[in-house]
Amino acid sequence: MSDSALRPLRSLVAMLRNPQLRAAFAQVVGSSPSDSDDARLDAFVRSGIAERAEGRMLLSATFLDASLAALDAQLGPLAVLQGQRISIGDLASDELDATVAAVARRVVSAGERVSETALNERLSMFVSDVAFFRRHAVDNGVLERTADGALYWLTGHAV
Repeated sequence: MSDSALRPLRSLVAMLRNPQLRAAFAQVVGSSPSDSDDARLDAFVRSGIAERAEGRMLLSATFLDASLAALDAQLGPLAVLQGQRISIGDLASDELDATVAAVARRVVSAGERVSETALNERLSMFVSDVAFFRRHAVDNGVLERTADGALYWLTGHAV
C-alpha cells in the first residue's frame, strides 16, 4: 500500500496543530455541523477530510473509512508486506547511512551470525538493492563478515 492513503490523515494531524484550525475543525465534528461558508474550513475540504453538503460542512465518511483502512494495514501483523521496498534513489544522501544501519539491525540480531544467502533473503524483504545494502553495512562498520564473505554479524559500532 502506498502512503497516499495516509496523507489526508497526516494533513489532519498537521492542521490540528494550529489553534485556529482546531477551532474550525471542532465546528465540523461538533453536534451541529457548521455553515460551509467559513473560509477556515477550506483546507479540510481540499484535503478530503470534510465535505460540503446541503449548505453544511460535514466530516467525510470516505476520509474516515480510508484512514481506518490505511492505519489498519500499517499497524496490522502483515504491515511489512504492505510497504514498498526501500530504493537507494528514494533516499536523501544524509539518510543513507542511518537507513542502511536500521535495516541491518532489523534483519540481524545481536550475537547472531548469518550466511550471506540468509542475509540476502532477509534484506530482500526491505530493500530493492540487496548487494548495495549488504556492502554498505559492512563498509560503514554496522556489519562485519568473514574474509570469504560466508558469514555476517552485527558489530558494536553505532552509526
